[in-house]
Amino acid sequence: MPYLIVNNTRIYYEEFSNEGPTLLLIHGAAQDTLSWRFNTIFLVELGFHVIAIDLPGHGKSQLAPSGPIDNLEDYAFYTEKFMDTLNIKNYSVMGHSMAGGIGLYMALHKPESISMLVIVDGAAYTSGTYGEDVFELVSINPTDWFEVNFRTICSPTTDIARVEEIAFDVRRCSPEVAFNDIRAYAALDLRDKMKEIKVPLIAIHGEDDWSIPSEIGKKTVEMSSGNFHFELLKNVGHFPHTESPELFNQAFKRVLEKIPVKL
Repeated sequence: MPYLIVNNTRIYYEEFSNEGPTLLLIHGAAQDTLSWRFNTIFLVELGFHVIAIDLPGHGKSQLAPSGPIDNLEDYAFYTEKFMDTLNIKNYSVMGHSMAGGIGLYMALHKPESISMLVIVDGAAYTSGTYGEDVFELVSINPTDWFEVNFRTICSPTTDIARVEEIAFDVRRCSPEVAFNDIRAYAALDLRDKMKEIKVPLIAIHGEDDWSIPSEIGKKTVEMSSGNFHFELLKNVGHFPHTESPELFNQAFKRVLEKIPVKL
């Protein structure tokens, strides 16, 4: 099991293949590398060198020395340093949910390094769904809140066993880390920075996701200055890569054929 020390923090990651252009997978709030368990082999078969990371305090990664991270830009700095430590100069990023915001920060910080950014049910800003009244509820028991929330943001058509599998993932995350994740994502607003993003930008979004409505995901890529593509998946909620992995995988393959990307 590979680890790297990044900013005095032991970071866990998984690597699949060592050939082809590098694609970095970044999980969403209160999750870890396992959230990509239905996608990694397919992505390798597409020709990618795939790396999936556990963000600080998630999965098997150590908590940052300062404690749980409470803003997405700090997550981006950690992730950039992680890739620098691996000595990988050029790579693409696929980020789910809050990690879409992390990827946007990375594209702003290091545009020369990012070949392509794929945002899965993420956006440059939030819909205002998660405000102070919600934070008060979350703070009582973050794990229980996330479990319930994850069930509701899946599509009603998603197999119930898969929904429960997604909800159970939360139990691997510290309640304090989960709480800080939701606060970090709720504070995201990069609308005034989107014109600075020139890397190819792909958004894949579940139509049934009410927490980050598809309209926001679409507007996010339209605000960028580079090539972009928006792909809407029907009968899928907030976790398309897990709820319906075959649909998601094939959609990503199609999009790669449509958008000019120099990997």
